[in-house]
This record gives sequence, structure tokens and C-alpha cells, in this order.
Amino acid sequence: MESSDLPDLNPSQLVAFALVAELGSVSLAARQLHVVQAAVSAQLRRLREAVGDPLCRFEQGHVHLTAAGEELRQHAQQVAEGVAAARHFARRLQRRVEGRLRIALTVTIGSYYLPCPLVAFQDRYPGIQIEVETGSSREIIGRAKDFDLVFVEEPLEQLPRSDYIRKPWIKEEILLVARRESKLAQDFPEGVSLCHLQGEKVLWREADSGVRRAVERAFGRVRLKPPIHIELPSAQGVIEAARAGLGIGFVAASVLPEEDAGLAALRINPPEGLWWRLAILVPPPAKRSAAAAAFLDLLDRSSEPRVRGGVPAPEDG
Repeated sequence: MESSDLPDLNPSQLVAFALVAELGSVSLAARQLHVVQAAVSAQLRRLREAVGDPLCRFEQGHVHLTAAGEELRQHAQQVAEGVAAARHFARRLQRRVEGRLRIALTVTIGSYYLPCPLVAFQDRYPGIQIEVETGSSREIIGRAKDFDLVFVEEPLEQLPRSDYIRKPWIKEEILLVARRESKLAQDFPEGVSLCHLQGEKVLWREADSGVRRAVERAFGRVRLKPPIHIELPSAQGVIEAARAGLGIGFVAASVLPEEDAGLAALRINPPEGLWWRLAILVPPPAKRSAAAAAFLDLLDRSSEPRVRGGVPAPEDG
């Protein structure tokens, strides 16, 4: 027999037939399949036409299988079990109960912004193995293909891969920190303009820091270039050095403790303030893993602009 002469059997027809054979009723099968009774009857009619022999007869609303129907029932049941297993597998993927999530991020993001979301994600999807690698934004952008999600600090000096999508994540205010007894903190308790910082000893983060790049660009816009007094590898190092009176520094609002008797946190260029953004580099939807999509959904539900003192984040800037 040529392949073109073989019966055109649709898996959905076999699934419907197996259920009717099990329940002995078209109406009950329709109810379990969440379709109208006519749809199940049509499936049975097409299956009978494809097979060529009667498969069942109806007596007082109850279905009785013919000899051919009994034999086909075994094959239909195997198909129904296979479809059920595939649906179960799809549901497991949709729930993201297992798999692997590979994340690249900077030390600042890993220390201050992602711990809580990662804990919440692990609680919700304990079967997913999370792998985290840290590096500068420049380093991890260059290795984006090795990860499901890449968390970077803006502004970026290196463009991401063309096959990755930049997804804005958190917009947060940058604050100036200085010793509370300093003249700067005493003279400008409500905030300070960049033009007032000429001659100040600046405590800088490392060159790859997103906060540093944002501040340097802001200084560039007012044609100022303060000298590098001390360069420190972490936001906490900047805070401690500022508290010790070694100079002024710039840190994101979330990094600062709520209350610090020895430290003043000043807004920059009020009332607008100085802002920076964290972003996520993600593959396009067709190449995105289920675990990555689930984590992005969790972040979308929880992220909001952050700033001390209840000042709203601007739409741009």
C-alpha cells in the first residue's frame, strides 16, 4: 500500500475515541474534553471514515465498541497516554519547575539589587538551578551568549550583541555622600549643584562603575572635570571613606543605610536630581529559555523606581 493511501488519523480523534470508550458516553467525554458534544461526535465520525469499519454502536445513549473498535481502542489509549504525558511535560515547563538559569551581573547588582528577587524566585521554582557569574558590564556584555540574562549598569560604553534586547530595569537616584560635619553638607543640606563641587576631593568608583560613568557625564555637561582623589572598588568603600572625611563620593540610593549619624546624603542638582539605570540584556522571545522568561516576569511584578525621601523617578534622564 502506498503511503498516500494510508488512513488520515488525527491524534485528537484517537484521544476522543479512547475517552468515549473509557466512559461509555459521548456527552461525558465532551464534558471532560471541555468541548460540545457535537465536536466529539464529529471526531468519531471522521475516525470511522478513516478506518473504514464501524467502531461503535449506540444503545440507549450508551456506547458499545465493535470488534474493530476494541482493537483500535488499545492503539488509541497509547496515543491518549502519550498526549497526556506531553501535556504534563508542557505544564511542567510552563511552571518552570526544573531547568537552569544562567545569570551574569556586576558586583553592585549582585550585592544590592538581585538577592531578594533570586531568593523569591528560588522559593517559587526550587527545581531551577541558578548559576551566577560576576564581572564588569564591559566583560559580561562581551560574553552575553554564555548566559540567559545579563544585568548591566548604564550608561554603557559597549553596545550589546545585536541579537540581544536591552530591557530597562531599575531607575534610581545617585546621591552625594560626605561627612556630616563637612562644610559642603552644612552649606547645602537640601542638595548641591555640580558647579559647587569644583575643588572637592572626589572618591571615585572603578572606571567600569555605572554610577561613575553617569557622574562623569554629568560633570562633562557642565564642563567640569574634578580630579581623582582616591579610587575605590566598591560602593561601601566610598561610603566608609566619605564618613572618615577623606572626600566626597557618589553612590546609588539603595546602597545607603537609612540612618547614618556620621554621613550626609545630598541630592545632586535638585529638584531634578541625577539618575542612573540598570538594564537587562535578554535574548529575543524565540531564543529565551522558560526559566529566563519566568525570572523576567517576577522582576516585572516587583521592580519600581527607587529613591530616598519619596521623590518620584522621572520618566527620562
